[in-house]
Amino acid sequence: MRVIVDRDSVAMGDDVELHEQTVEVAETATLAELFAVAAPRVSVSGGSTWVSSWNGTPFAVWTAPWEEPRTWDDRFRTVADLPTGPGVPHLDHAYWTQVDADWLLGRLRAGEPLDRRRLREQWAPLAARRHEAALRERERTEPARLFDPATVAALESLGARIDLHTDRVCRVEAGDPAGLWRAERLDTMTLVWTPTGRCGSLRPTGLAQVWLVALVGAAVSGRGPDALPPPAAESAVRAGPRLHTVTRDVGRRRDLAQLPDAVHAAWFQRTLDRSVEEVAAAYGARPPAPRPWWSRWWNRWRAAPPRDG
Repeated sequence: MRVIVDRDSVAMGDDVELHEQTVEVAETATLAELFAVAAPRVSVSGGSTWVSSWNGTPFAVWTAPWEEPRTWDDRFRTVADLPTGPGVPHLDHAYWTQVDADWLLGRLRAGEPLDRRRLREQWAPLAARRHEAALRERERTEPARLFDPATVAALESLGARIDLHTDRVCRVEAGDPAGLWRAERLDTMTLVWTPTGRCGSLRPTGLAQVWLVALVGAAVSGRGPDALPPPAAESAVRAGPRLHTVTRDVGRRRDLAQLPDAVHAAWFQRTLDRSVEEVAAAYGARPPAPRPWWSRWWNRWRAAPPRDG
């Protein structure tokens, strides 16, 4: 029998091509045999979960690590068990992003209605806790860090506290009242967030280091872009419908920063060719407090292995 198969798009660029196809399967085929030729084979960073419908009736959850789809209704075991309809049957795969497939299947088998909004609301806090636990474990086991020690020192000199720091994410608590600031590397770009939203995508990471110090410095000091001297390096700005892009060529490398508006673009230009120490000082960074005379002895004592007995 012929089956028309379609799936949701997983990203904006995925909309360029049509996903509908026609496959041939035996009427006596198992669901595993059906999905061997009709599963949504698309690569998604972080994995993907799908809810599949036959002629408009949802019947299975599927994710790439599974060898076959899993149903929450025991009536559906083969293609012949699935609801019939006029004409060629349709198999549609709905994209449920990174909702945990085992968790979703468990909820449906427990009798939870297939309500996407309600189930995603239930999943969101659990996903956040899992993500936070994974970040903390990565921080504990992976010695590499996204930002260098000079940037960490500059942020701390502004009164910020490093809440989390891995090789991919740096999260900072700063301001009064305190808010969370974050930098995260995705592929070649490092994205920067303030407590009110995203405020830049930059390449290389060194640009993001100085930019985050400037943003935090402005928040804690109440001073704006004018705290920094005029730009020390030449760069170009291109205004787009949603972002302003600053570029400059350094040898064979092209530096790039995508900022939310013209004000932030002009502010970012003032940070080019400046060190994190310079930017922090412009916003009134506090010099590091002198270490007390006993600190070296105290740290050595804490690091010493415990004695038996």
